[in-house]
Amino acid sequence: MYACKRCQSEKVVKNGIVRKKQRYKCKECGYNFVLGDDRTFPKMPALKALCVLLYALSKGSYNMLGKLLDRDRSLIYRWLREAGMNMSEPEINGEIAEIEFDEMWHFLDSKKQDLAYQSH
Repeated sequence: MYACKRCQSEKVVKNGIVRKKQRYKCKECGYNFVLGDDRTFPKMPALKALCVLLYALSKGSYNMLGKLLDRDRSLIYRWLREAGMNMSEPEINGEIAEIEFDEMWHFLDSKKQDLAYQSH
């Protein structure tokens, strides 16, 4: 017999069919469940790795990657966030003495004026 997914009790009875799958109900805790998990499949790790590579190399949007991989963009976001959280902190080589940054802040400060007052 099957065990409850929540309390692991074996006092489980059939409780109808949902989305063409047999549903079960635990007599101990009242939890309804379906056997298996269709959200994962064997190629999932390879698909996640491809998603991270495409994002890192091309800076594609979540929407574009979702369409390319036939997945929802919120799932693409979660995959990329998970991959980022699992990465180690980058280390800076001790031989680097200085780093040059682009000076985009200059343009940000010049745009703070209201355009309506500039016409006078």
